[in-house]
Amino acid sequence: MEYSFISDPALRAKLEKASKLSIGKTETINEEKLSENQLIATENSIKKRRTKPNKKFENLKSKRKKNKRKRLKPPSTKTLAVATKQLSSMIRTGLPLLEALNILSESSDDKTLKAVFKEASIGISRGATLQEILEKHPDVFDDMYLALVSAGETAGLLPEVLDREAKLLESLSKIKGQIQSALTYPIAIFVLTVIVIIVMLVFVIPVFTDMYSSSGTKLPALTQFLVDASNLIKDPSFLIKSIPALIVGFILAKRQMKTNKFINWKDSMLLKLPITKDLVTKSCLANFSRTLSSLNSAGVPILEALMISKRTLGNRVFQRIADKMNTEIQAGQPIYKVLALEVKVIPIMFTSMFRIGEETGELSEMVDKLADFYEDEVSTSVKSLTSVLEPLMIVFVAIVVAFILVAMYLPMFNMMSTVG
Repeated sequence: MEYSFISDPALRAKLEKASKLSIGKTETINEEKLSENQLIATENSIKKRRTKPNKKFENLKSKRKKNKRKRLKPPSTKTLAVATKQLSSMIRTGLPLLEALNILSESSDDKTLKAVFKEASIGISRGATLQEILEKHPDVFDDMYLALVSAGETAGLLPEVLDREAKLLESLSKIKGQIQSALTYPIAIFVLTVIVIIVMLVFVIPVFTDMYSSSGTKLPALTQFLVDASNLIKDPSFLIKSIPALIVGFILAKRQMKTNKFINWKDSMLLKLPITKDLVTKSCLANFSRTLSSLNSAGVPILEALMISKRTLGNRVFQRIADKMNTEIQAGQPIYKVLALEVKVIPIMFTSMFRIGEETGELSEMVDKLADFYEDEVSTSVKSLTSVLEPLMIVFVAIVVAFILVAMYLPMFNMMSTVG
């Protein structure tokens, strides 16, 4: 294979050498082995809608436990999506997997991906599969990624499956980014408000305190509260005591937030509050639909696809529904019957589309359409949430500032009324 399109002579020579090694190994595979692999691929593609668990996918988790090694800093979802897309594109153009991995290891700006792709190219040259190498890095490649790669290699459709994986990662990254952008503004306003309060307590209120002390005026309870708060925050002994207390409180709060009781309560409340219910529901359904569609259309059995898709649901309420779906499928029941019982959480349209997909045998296509719909709905919900939060935060800041101003000027009003 010619590599004239690569300008770097050293890299070009390296790829040509790798190509010879790859070709040498390929020639040793006999026709009988190729026929056997083709038969397996055909059988798997026919059975892609089966519901019987596949031991190969069930053992993914146990295999990964055996391959524990030094933890790597995982790349961002967007970075992994771009790298996956590049790998898919290179294989589609006819570039051997070994050479494509070598190019990615040389060109990637992410240190983790650079190291993983380098290891993968070495493993491929020694006869390992891509899935066997990637599963050694659970911090970088989750079960969803590994299941798709395994299905693609088994069916001989790795480029197509990698392309689907890239689109899935892009979708998950987009939804995550939209939610983060919706939360950025209120968090920034809240932090700014706290800073303003501290500045006023330290620098502004003491000026009024000195003025009122010299006049001998009795301070109203509201003003006295702010004066006491100002004196307290300026006291060095208070700071010495409060800093350790804040650290301990932060640690305890962080532990509490990781408990099942708190997580269950939080996830339940998010689905009850009108301001968050719509966004949480649509983002969960979008992630679940896109993942389930990608896995099932790639040939991953429905039970394994459901278990992996469940992990993209960042809400315990939806995860429990996914568990019920899994149980009912094993009992021979259709998925939509479980969804129909969860009308308080699952929209009727979602259940109806699932029913149509199952009855027509086109579940992957129907769920893919659901993913498209709910991804658009997430964008709309983010805009709606932002439009509600912005005025609310402005009102919040106005109330805080007004409270401080009224409290500090209240003694003046009392003095003026007394003189009058």
